[in-house]
Amino acid sequence: MRLLLIISLIFSFNIAQAYNYQSQQFKSQSSQVSLIELFTSEGCSSCPPAEHWLNSLKTHKNLWDDFVPVAFHVDYWDYIGWKDVYAKPKHTERQRLYALENREPSVYTPGVRAEGKEWRNWRRANLEKLADVERKQVGVLSMNVSADGTFAANFDLAEGKTLEQLNVKGEPYFLTVALLGMGISTEVKRGENRGKTLDHDFIVLNSQDYEINNSSWQGRLPESKVKASQYAIAAWISSNKSLRPIQVAGGVLK
Repeated sequence: MRLLLIISLIFSFNIAQAYNYQSQQFKSQSSQVSLIELFTSEGCSSCPPAEHWLNSLKTHKNLWDDFVPVAFHVDYWDYIGWKDVYAKPKHTERQRLYALENREPSVYTPGVRAEGKEWRNWRRANLEKLADVERKQVGVLSMNVSADGTFAANFDLAEGKTLEQLNVKGEPYFLTVALLGMGISTEVKRGENRGKTLDHDFIVLNSQDYEINNSSWQGRLPESKVKASQYAIAAWISSNKSLRPIQVAGGVLK
């Protein structure tokens, strides 16, 4: 699976379009930042409340510092009358791999995860504690983005920490970079949400995996033709053997 993603990445370099971003740096704390993942669909009638909750995080004081939210639109509800244009098969695959990894019986929407773990009480969220996830010292993930869309990222392990202590077990680990769309609205004309206007933030428009090279990564930001009022990025490290995020960084692209 990783090999196919790398081949896709190489191909995308050949069709890359011009960027118009400012050069900037995204940097995590040394303590573990939470990746909040919402698996959702425009064809799911129970998803709008979860998306409304996720959208509300854009004004939270701890956004990007303590947690980074992303919304993966899945495609398994497309058959009931409304095709979600933001849904991708690889988002569905990610959710199913999570279920397989954690021995969960099924997948569903809306489904929320924090630190890769199923998080059912998101409605009563205390974002200062984020489902009682312990703030472990793991290391700093930093990412420098240039105006042309290229980036250089680096992960500095916290003092005294080893990959084995972070449950990486010496396996190769990867940087995943997701381009997020903010302020997107859709008028749904069919299906369970017919007649509703759905507002979206933190939509994963495109994402790519990058192989490590001496604790650092270089590449080009993933691209999308979707027009949004604002764009952001989320970047996280995970092992080749587990989807569980080790460290996360992100922010708004200027």
